[in-house]
Formats: sequence, structure tokens, C-alpha cells
Amino acid sequence: SGLNCLSHVLSHYKNEDHPLFDGLKKEIEEMNKSGIRDSILDQIKNILSPDYFHITAEDENMLSGHNIKAIFKAQLKNEIIALLRTLLIYNHHFPHSADSYLSQCRLLFGQLLSSTCTMVSGLCVMLTFDGLDMEHIFEHFEKDREALDSHYLGSNNEVYEKVNDLFSTLPCNSTNAPLFISWAVLRYALATTNKEQAHSRYLGQQGLKGGGVGSLLGYLQSPALQSCSVTLQLSRITVYKVLATTLTIFHEDTLGDATSLAKVISEVLKEELLSLEFWDACAEKGVGVVLSSAASTFPYSYTPLTSICYSLAKNTASCEKLVQFASSLSLFTSEIPKNVFTSTVVETDEDWLYTNPTPFALTPGGEFIAKANSQCNLRETRPNTVVVQWLYDYSLFSYLDNELAFLSKWSGTTTDQHFCWKLTRSTEILKIVYKLTKHYPDVFEVLSKTVNLITTIITKLRTDTHTHVEFTAVALKLISVIPYQTGWTALYKINFLPRSDNTLTNWEGLYTEILNFYERPNTLFPVTIALLKLLKRACQDPEFVKNDQYLTEGVLILQYVLRDVFCGIQKWRFENALVKLKMCKSILVVIFKVLKLYNECQEERQESKQQLLTLIEEHMLPGLHTGAAHHTLLNIVSWCCALDNLNVEDYVQRKVCSVVSHTLTVLSLVIKLSPPGSGLEQALVVSTGENVNITSQIASYTYQNKSVKVSLHATRLLTDISTTNAVSLYSALGSSTVPLSLAFVNRLTSRSQDVYIKSSILDFISAAVETQPSVTELFMSIEKGGVLGENSCLHPVLDYIKRSTTLPLVLVCSVYRLLYKIWHYRHTAAITALKNTKNFWENLCKHCFEEIDLDKTISSYQLLIRAYTFHILANDIFYKSCDATSNMVTQLQERDCFLYWTKVLKRICSSVEDIPVSHTVVSEDLLFMLPLSEAYLSFVRAWRSFLVVTLVVRENNDDKLKDQITFHIAGALYNQTAKLDKRVTLKASAEFASLLTILLKRHKSSSDQPVLIKVCVQVLETASKSPHDLNQIVIIPVLASLLNVLQGLDPQSKKQVLKDSGSTNELVMLLCNQITSVNPNQLIALSCATLSQVIETVGSEENWFTTIKAIIPGLVRLTEENILNSTHEVSEALLSLMLCLTNYREGAAALQWSNIQRLLCFAQFYSDKLENTTQLQRLWFLVIQIVINMLQTLEMKFSEDAILFASIRHDRFMSIIGSIRTDFSHVAEAELFSRLLYSTASYLDTWHLKAAHCLSDVGTILGTTIPIITQYLMTTSATTKDEEISKVLAMLCNFSAMLRIMTPGILDLMKEKLSEKYTRGPLLALSFTTPPLGSEGPPSYGILTGCMRGLLILLQKIDPCRANTPTKSDSSSKTDDFPGQKSQIMFALENILYVLISQAQQMIMDNNVNPAEIYHLRRELGMELKSILEGVNRHHRRGGSSPRLDRTLSSSSSMANMLEQSHLGFFKLGYNFVNNLLQT
Repeated sequence: SGLNCLSHVLSHYKNEDHPLFDGLKKEIEEMNKSGIRDSILDQIKNILSPDYFHITAEDENMLSGHNIKAIFKAQLKNEIIALLRTLLIYNHHFPHSADSYLSQCRLLFGQLLSSTCTMVSGLCVMLTFDGLDMEHIFEHFEKDREALDSHYLGSNNEVYEKVNDLFSTLPCNSTNAPLFISWAVLRYALATTNKEQAHSRYLGQQGLKGGGVGSLLGYLQSPALQSCSVTLQLSRITVYKVLATTLTIFHEDTLGDATSLAKVISEVLKEELLSLEFWDACAEKGVGVVLSSAASTFPYSYTPLTSICYSLAKNTASCEKLVQFASSLSLFTSEIPKNVFTSTVVETDEDWLYTNPTPFALTPGGEFIAKANSQCNLRETRPNTVVVQWLYDYSLFSYLDNELAFLSKWSGTTTDQHFCWKLTRSTEILKIVYKLTKHYPDVFEVLSKTVNLITTIITKLRTDTHTHVEFTAVALKLISVIPYQTGWTALYKINFLPRSDNTLTNWEGLYTEILNFYERPNTLFPVTIALLKLLKRACQDPEFVKNDQYLTEGVLILQYVLRDVFCGIQKWRFENALVKLKMCKSILVVIFKVLKLYNECQEERQESKQQLLTLIEEHMLPGLHTGAAHHTLLNIVSWCCALDNLNVEDYVQRKVCSVVSHTLTVLSLVIKLSPPGSGLEQALVVSTGENVNITSQIASYTYQNKSVKVSLHATRLLTDISTTNAVSLYSALGSSTVPLSLAFVNRLTSRSQDVYIKSSILDFISAAVETQPSVTELFMSIEKGGVLGENSCLHPVLDYIKRSTTLPLVLVCSVYRLLYKIWHYRHTAAITALKNTKNFWENLCKHCFEEIDLDKTISSYQLLIRAYTFHILANDIFYKSCDATSNMVTQLQERDCFLYWTKVLKRICSSVEDIPVSHTVVSEDLLFMLPLSEAYLSFVRAWRSFLVVTLVVRENNDDKLKDQITFHIAGALYNQTAKLDKRVTLKASAEFASLLTILLKRHKSSSDQPVLIKVCVQVLETASKSPHDLNQIVIIPVLASLLNVLQGLDPQSKKQVLKDSGSTNELVMLLCNQITSVNPNQLIALSCATLSQVIETVGSEENWFTTIKAIIPGLVRLTEENILNSTHEVSEALLSLMLCLTNYREGAAALQWSNIQRLLCFAQFYSDKLENTTQLQRLWFLVIQIVINMLQTLEMKFSEDAILFASIRHDRFMSIIGSIRTDFSHVAEAELFSRLLYSTASYLDTWHLKAAHCLSDVGTILGTTIPIITQYLMTTSATTKDEEISKVLAMLCNFSAMLRIMTPGILDLMKEKLSEKYTRGPLLALSFTTPPLGSEGPPSYGILTGCMRGLLILLQKIDPCRANTPTKSDSSSKTDDFPGQKSQIMFALENILYVLISQAQQMIMDNNVNPAEIYHLRRELGMELKSILEGVNRHHRRGGSSPRLDRTLSSSSSMANMLEQSHLGFFKLGYNFVNNLLQT
């Protein structure tokens, strides 16, 4: 571990972008003074000494049953490799001195160099290479030979010769061959005499005898080196320098086999930095010479060019250069029969140069034809053939198409040797094309024919031959990087992949045959790995994900892979364990991507992906939850445990740990998507055969030292398991729970622990706070008295808060998340302990006082930390905050933090996607870091909660601050709606809108309401145009805000404010669209309420009716539908809107034209029983009010419809009237009915024509109801509800007003002019007795006079007379308490008096009436009315609320004087009428 740490520091200490750059540089400089190189060499010497390890008897007893020597030998080897790797990194940064290089060579040129371990011997060769400083030779050999003398070895002859002696004594073998060649190059470059040059040639010959540089290939390709990126990079760079210098000094032919040299160069050029350096250097110098030479012998010598080109296809810049090179080949080398050559070409004057008189076909297909008189060179002569090099311009891609065309037209058997030879060569070029297309997609333009040729060839191939399967695998890789429409369509044509219309149960495709007949029997899986690459890249392609058909088919393929590959992978044999690991990892990556996509589609509620979601839910998820796939996942989890019992290489362990970490990640996502009680949840707590359940095994991985990622992902998986309600971690972990908590707390306390491990532990505790109370108590460890225990996790948490400004943001964010969870779930003991800590609130809230520089970079952590802080503050204030919390809020307000953070939200809300994000994000950050938009949404929600609690719940009295925040929030809402195309911004807009609604509802003093209205209208307009299906979550609160603004205005200023906004017509149009569109019930109801408010505000001044007129028929239909569907909330809102429209003649006429009568007359608004729900009752009341309003607005035009309504609802009205005989529980409905009767009373002719049978019941209603009302008024007490009394009085006022309309006018009677409608007989029966309650009959004189007496009694109760000497108790009159009721009483008295006078006068004037009856009328009515009028006189004369009268007047003069008052003028007429009755 120490060597790995040192290697890491040495690798990064020169990286100025590293966050610890200054510290690393200083540390290395200090260590370098103590001699790191000498320390490493001394340690290697100690290990190589025979006494380094001494095995005691105790060691043998401890390790009984194990091969002790093998264990120690493996440990020795690992330590030596680690030391050599560290030394190589150190030497790369700190050059040798001559003496140090000599010491190193003496140590290496012995036991280490001759080691059978490829890694050890290879590192020795690299260390030797690195110390030769070949870069110095390469730079000065051709340009400045004199500068070569400054080489650090050449300038020290003594050491130089000693090193030469060491090289000379090396045995000649494959390991030492590269060393001989490299030293020969150095000796030759530094040679000053012929003897030295001869010695260097001797060394070179020794190197060639040992195999040349080809022996480096085994080391460079070793898996151990491939798994160590830093060592691999340095090794490639070192070999490149040696080869570049060697090829600069010597000709490539002198280095041995050209193919081996090309393979070494191709392996070296796989390093991306070297591929770029290769193109920058001249092609005629250094390594570039080999590429030119390889191109000159192509295609006869095939491998050199293809291997180098494959390695150079590394990045976009290199691929672009390679395409240019491959498109301009000028030499074509081929082998042709000798007789063909002699008959085709003729010799020229120059040696070995020939020309062809006629065109000559260079390839069997005939597409490559050398024109006549083309030049060629004879390269090699054989017994029957010759190798000819032609001057011919072509490209590598055209040659590939030519070869593929030849294979596609092949008519013989595909097992033919020539066919397989051609197929192999084509496969090599296809690999190059695959790499080129992957990094440089533009190259696909020159490959238009390639895909079709490939698919044609695949159909000819066998599924059980290695060459054929290898071609198919490479073709599949190529298809994975070309446009998916082209590639996938081609594969479907040859039935290689299943389609969505196939059933996997019986599907037999080409891939199935390859898997069953070649891959599994031969333990090789190239096509499966290529197919997984295809799926992986497809899931990463945004265009592919958008294509529902192809995406669904991709999931179908994955389902097949899960069923037939992943579930059986445990039982299959593999040639190499790394292949198995690679397949598992690829499948896990694809599963993760598909499940993540499924999760996103579910959250976004994308209807277009419904087929995909169904396919995953029905076929893929069940297998992962309960099927064989989930068993395979759980088996893979146990692989890390098996490593402890296996002696495997470190690189294999790293691969296994990588697969396990991916498995843990997939399990985390599967658990989140699993339904309650799934098989996976049960498997987590079921013990295995060794009494260990999966959860305990996962918990053990949190101690994993082999891989930080395994430990990290295991902790995160435990976090997800803890959120599963079906799993109790305390019982699942059992006895390991306490050790786990102690280990986690120790890791949190440790200063050297990985920061991401700490963050994952904190997240685990946060999740436990939510769902695992037992585990939470264990971690909190709070003792009696609210004291934190020794092993409490809150100790490091408090320390982190104190040092939060110096810690990584990811860790600080996790700390604040834990604190938020503690407050949110009210862990009282922990809250108390934390709040009792000194300076807790100051440390917690210090980030809220820090500003964020939005012009530079911003991370989601910065927003989340502040979001959690504001959540905690809001929570604490809501639950009766302490003084410290209140003081902190006061400080925030005093330092203008309220306005600052509101302005920050306003600024970034519309451009959150465009804010610069920190680029120093490592892969582990992706596990913890929310997308910036999600973090922004969390911050918006936190700020909303904080403002609501501090400004509304806490009742902040700073109106100016409220005004400013309100308008900034409105501005933020307006800015946010600029981007409503994404779900996150839509949710943020909804939060702003709801906050604005709350602020406007509680705070009415905003001064610039026109701006608010205009903002709301613009937001509504933008949100309505949004294609997202969640735009209602914005529209609804914005409508509520608009409604609050309108309702909060004074009636006098409301119209002007709306006019100043200039948005009336736009608002009306938007509201109409919302009402008539398919929207949630709440949105329709709110739109109706807002539209009603707007109409009532602007009245008839604005031209709003033109817009509304078009939707009125739709309103009526929509109301009918909602009534039938019993959606009473919407029905009520629609009827309320119609009621508002009936106040205007145009609206009422439009409703009548829209056949609203059918709705009013026949819709079911009540049950047969009188007991109705409150909602139904409100609907029924609205219907009656609509009829009344329409009749009052349209008058005669609606009279027939109104009377028709009354007749159709006649039974209901009679039932209500009948009910008041026993109680007044339905008085509200009875009052509405009385108002309806009053409204229709002016249309008696229509009554007689349309509903004469109902008109007769009207008299009965009056005769029955008025005595009951009279009795009710006379018996009212202090316990009677004022609202009920008002309703009864209103009903009496309506009935009396109706009688007044139906009786002849007094002036007409006096003029003896009666209209026809008044000639149908008297309304009142000639009876002066009060009938029994409940008796039916027409109204009489006695009923009305009794009613007047009852009204007089009620008037004296609610308006008592003032005493002559007021006392303290009665000094305040009740006059002002019931102004409405007094007005109602006086109105009813006047109407009844009018009716009595009119009916009496009509009877007196009727010549057909018996004089005795007239006399009886005069006497009885006169006496009754005189008594009543005197009572009215006494009430006002004794100190009622009317003006005081002169008490010295006589009774008659006093009454006359009293009746002179303006509001009692009509009673003077009554007084005169009574005197006339009694005097006649």
C-alpha cells in the first residue's frame, strides 16, 4: 500500500490541475532529498537476500495446510514488482547520474533479469532502457553530433566502460536481446574509433541472434502490465524512444524480422500520446520508416501495415491523419506466377524495373487494373512465382471493398483454404475500419458498399469455424459504430437479431447458432462480446434511444442475452477467466443503462415509450427480481469472498473487483425498482448454507481493501437496502451490526480515509434515519441526558461542520444531508444533543452567508449544502424554534440574505443548464452528485419552505421585504418559464408559482399589481404552449396567484389595475382555452373562478364577450358531462361561471341560445329525499340563481323558460315548502324558491298560459307559509341563528313583494283603471282570524295582519328602545348590529300594508260585493291596521333607531308627525287609509 501510494504521488505531483498539487510537489522534494532511488534499490537487495524471510514453526502452525513457500514466493514477487514499478516512475521524473545507473544495472543484471516472471524481467529491461537516455541520442545524432559528447554516460568514461562490461557479460537469450541492441545503438552513436563501432556491431549481432526486439512483445502484451496503466504508459514510451533512435541510426532490415518489429511498434503506438507524436515526426525518420516500408510491401506482406494502422487508429486527430495516409497508397505488391509475369511485362533499361504493354489485373476480381505502360519492380524471385511491386494509386478502403466483393461472389465452399485466407485478411482491415469509424465517423462516407457486402458474406459463413466467427465478430463491432439505422437494418435482413414481432421462446437466429455451435463448445465468445458492445453503444446513442422501435428491439435482445447468456455464464467453460469477467461486466453495464433509461422514462411519463416500459416490466424486471438472473447477480456478489481463498494475480483481482462493483451498482438500481415483497428482497435476508445472508456478505465488502470501489458500492447498496421496508438491517446483519457501526465511525474519524467512502457512510446513516430506527440508535449512540456517546457518529459530523470550508464539497454535502434527515424525521434526542453543542448554529449556517460566484463555476454541492441548511432552519422554526435559531434568521434578514438568495434564484432559474460547471469531476462524484438542475430544484424547494415559514408562519412584519421578495419570485417564475421543455425546470416553476400563491394570499400590500398580473398572464401563456404533460403543475398555482391578486384588490381599484396590466383579452383567451381543453378538474375549476373574477372586475367595458361567446355551448355540454360523471367540483365552478355570465345581457342570451334550459330543467341536482350532500345542494342553489338572474336580465324573453323550470321543479319546491312546517333546516332553498316566485310574479299571463295548475298552488304556498313564518318570527330567541332569521325574513320579503306585484296598484285603483290581469278576483280571503299552523288555503287579511304583528314584535327585539337614563350596560344600542334585518322587516311591513290597502280598496270598489262584507272589512281591517300602525309609532317614538320624536304631542298628532319621516312615508298613506276606513 505504501509503494502504491508513492507511485500515485510520483505520477501526479507534476500535474498542476491536481487539487493537492502544491502539497504533493513539496512532499516529493522533501523525500527526494533522502534518496528515494537508493532506498528502493536497498530494499530490492534485502528481498533478494536468502535471509529476508525466515519461516518459524509458529508460522507453519498458523498456515498449516498451505504451501508456505509458494505463499512467500508470491509475496516476494509482488513486492519486487511494486518496487520496480515505483523505481520506473521515479526514474522517469528524476534522471540518473552515471554512478546511480551503474548501481542499478549491477542489481538488475542478475537474478532479476533472468527471472521467469515476465513482469519482473520486463521491468528490468524498461529500467535499463530508461537509463540510456535515448532521447538525447535521437535529438542530436543527425543535427549536432558534437552534442552527443554531453551524454551523461559518455562523458564519464570509467562508468561507461563498467556498464559496457556488464552488458557484454549478459548471456545471449531472448530477454537480453533488446538490451544488446539498445546498448549497441548507444555505443555506435558515442563511438569515436572503428574498434568501438565494431564492438557495437558485435553487440547488435548478439541481439539479433537472441531474437531482436520481438521479445519485448511478450512483456508489452502481458495482462499484468495491461492492468497497470501508469507502468504500461511509461513502458511504451521507453520502448518507443529506443526504437525511434535505433531506426534513425540503423536500417530496419538490420533489426531482424520485419513482422516482429512491426508488431512491437504497433503495440507501442497503442499509447495515445505516441500516436500523435508519430504523425508529428517525419515518416522517413524513426518509427515512421517502418510504416512506409510496410505500405510499400502491402498487400503481399499484410500484417505489418494492418497491425500498425490498427494501433494508430486511436483518436480523432490520429484517425484523420491515418485516413489521409490510407487513401493515398502508391505501391501495390503482389505475388504472381512466373509465367504470367514473363508474358505480361517487359524489361526496361533500368535494372529490376519493368513495364506492362497492356493493362494488367492486379487482383482476381479485376477491379484493380494497372494501366498500360505502368512501372513495376521485381522484389523477389521464387521457383514458380515472383513478388512484384507496382506503381499503382489506390486506397486501403477500396482494397477492402474489392476483397469483400470477391468473398461475396464466392461460389465454392466457404471452408476452402483460399476463401478463409481472404476472409482473414479482410478481417484485419475491418478491425482498422472499426477503429477509424469509432473515432472518426466521417470515414463512413467512403464505406457505402461495405455494410451490404459484410452482411452478404455473413450469410455464407459457417457458424462453427473460427475464421468465419472472427469475421462476424469484427463486422458486428463495425456495425456498432456506424449509424444505427444502417447497421441494425442490415442485421435484421439476415435474421441475426430478434425483432419485436418475434417471440423469444422459439426464436432461432444466426447468433443463436454461433453461440450454441461455436462459442460454447470452443469456450470462445467473440461474437457475444461484440454483440454486447453493440448494445452498450446503442444505449449510449441519444438518437437510438429516441427511436422507440429500435430501442424496444434492443431491449428484446438484452432479454435474450439475460436468459440464454447471463443466467448460464456460471456453468460455461472459458478459455480465459478474463473473458468471463469481460462478458459479465459488459452485460451488467447494458443492464444498468437499460434500467436507468427505464427509470427516467417512468419519471418523465413518456407515453411514446409505453411499449418499451411494458416490455421491461413484463419480461426483464421479473427475471431480475425473482428469476434466474437475480440468482446470477447474487452469485457474482460472492466472488470477492472467493478471492481470499485463491492465489490469483493482482490484475485478475482488480478485474473481479470491477465486475463485483458493477454488480453492486445494478443491484442498487434493481432494489429501487423492485416491488414490495419481491424475491430479491427476500433473498437479501435469507441465510446461505454457511449461515451468512447476502446482506451480511455485502456489509463485509465495506471493509474491502482490494478495491475502494467495491467498498464504496457495497456501502451504497446497503443504503438502498436500508430504504426497503421489507428488510430490517439490524436483524439481517445480526451480530455484525455493532462491529459495522464501529468500523463506519472509525472511518469517519480517520483523516486518511477515502472521502467518497466517508460520503457513502454518511448517506447510509441518512437512509437509516429514515427507515431503520434500531440502526439509527446504534449509530447516534446518545446516552442519558442528551450526551453523545463515545462511539457516536455525530462526533465526526460536528467536526466536519466546523471544518466545512476546508473539506471537499462532496463530504460536506453528505454531512448536511444527514443533518437534514435528522431534523426532517424528528430524531429528537439527536436534535437536542446537536443544538446543545457550542456554536452549532453558527457553524451550520455559515455557508448561507457566503456568496456564490455565478460567473465562474458552480457545482451541485454548493446549492445542495445551502438547500439542506434552509430546510433545517425552516423545520426548526416550524417546531417552536429556540432563541439561537431565531437569532440566526434575524441575522440572515439583517445581512440581506433573504433578498440575495431570492435574486440568485431569479438570475439562474432560466439558465441553470448553461451555468459553468466545474470540470474537476471524477467518476466517483457521479455517484453522489445530482445533476445541477436537480440540485437547483432542491434549492428552490428549500428556499420556498424557508420563506413560507419565516415570512408567513412566523408572521414577519416587514412588508417592504415581503413586497421585494414577492416581485423577485414573480420575476424568477417569468424567467423560469423560458425553459419549460424539461421536467426539472417545470417542477421548479411549479415551486415558484406555489410560493407566489402563498405570499399573495397572506400579503395584500403589494404595490405594483399590474406587473404581477402581466407576469402571471405571460407565464400562463408560455406554460400552456409547453408540450410537457406536467405543465398543469405550473398553470394551477399561477392561476391561484392571479386569483389572489384580483381578490386582494379594493373593488374601486380592481378595474383600473386590470386595465393597467393590458392583459385582459389575453387572459380571457387563455382561461377559455384551459376550460375547454382536456385538463384536470382542479385546473378547470380554478380557470372558471378566475374568469368569473375577471368578468366581474371589467364588467361590460372590455370586449371580452367576443372571446367567451365561442365557448359557451361547450360550457353547457361540459357541465352536463360533469354532472353525469358526478364531478361536482367542476360542475360547481362551471355553474358559477354561468351565473356570472347571466349578469350581462349578451352572456345570458348566449346561454339561452346554447339550450341551457335542458340542463336547468332536466339535470339531476337532488335526490328524491330532501337530505342532499352539500355539493349537490350548492349545485342546485346555483341552478336556481341562474334562472333568477337570466329572468332578471332577459326579462320577457326568458319568462316562459323560467316558468317552465318552476313547473318542472314544482314537486321539489312543494316538498321544501312542506318541510318548513316542521323545521327550518331547508330555509336556504326555500328562500331561493321564494326569490324565484317573486321574479316570475310579473309574468302572470305566462303563468296562466303555461302553468296554470302551478299558479293555484302559489296561493296555497303563500297562505300556508306566511303563518308559519309569522309564528317563527314571534318565537325567535337569543339562541336563534342570525343567518337563519335573515333567510326567513328574506323569504317573507320575497313573498310580500310577490303579493304586491300581483295585487292592483293603489294609484290605478284610485283612478279606477284596472288592467285585465287584476280582474280575476281578490287575492285575499275575507277572514280576520289566524288559521291553524299547517292548514292549507289562500292568504287572508287575518294572515297578513298577523304577519305584520309578528314583524313588529321581531323589530322590537332586534331594535330595542333607548332608556331615558342610559346605564353602562345598555348605553350601546343593538341598532348597528342588525341593519340588514331591520331593512328586511320594514320592507316586508310596507309590502304587506300595500297589499292590504290594495285588496281592501279593490273589494270596496267592487259593486258585486255584499255591503255587509264591506262594512265588516272596514271595521275589522281598520282596527287591526290602526293597532299595528300605533305599535310602529310607539316603537319609534320611544327611542328606536329612527330619529327622536317630540314626546309632547298628542297621540294622533304624534303619529302624523312621526309618519312625516322620509323612510316611513308610506305608513302615512296607511294611516290616512285607516282613518278613511274608520270614518266611512
